Amino acid sequence: MSFAEHVQALRLRKLKILDEHRKKVDKLQRDLDGQLAMIDQVLTQLADTSDKLPCLVRTTPGPELTIYHAADAPCGRVHSRRNFAVMPEAKAMDSSPYAYLERCTACKWQQAAKIHGEREMSTR
Repeated sequence: MSFAEHVQALRLRKLKILDEHRKKVDKLQRDLDGQLAMIDQVLTQLADTSDKLPCLVRTTPGPELTIYHAADAPCGRVHSRRNFAVMPEAKAMDSSPYAYLERCTACKWQQAAKIHGEREMSTR
């Protein structure tokens, strides 16, 4: 075998080793991403059922209170946070003297739950 053939064989061997390594790293990254996504999903579901999920309840005069908003991902109806009190969802449900309050359907509750869960996880 000539010098050029040896060099070519070594180059091909090196490329094969690098390619196999890249494939292993890519598979590990996909596995890691999948496991972390599953944890994030469970954390979000857990936080969504938490009675400590922060909410916004309007404190200014206006029409009868029927809804509360997500504090961490409010909809466009929340123009100024100064008009709202921040409180846990369990308390927000009972904040109206008129009726039982419900979640605003325009707020991004899944996103708010994810933020709340991540905040809870980082404080522990």
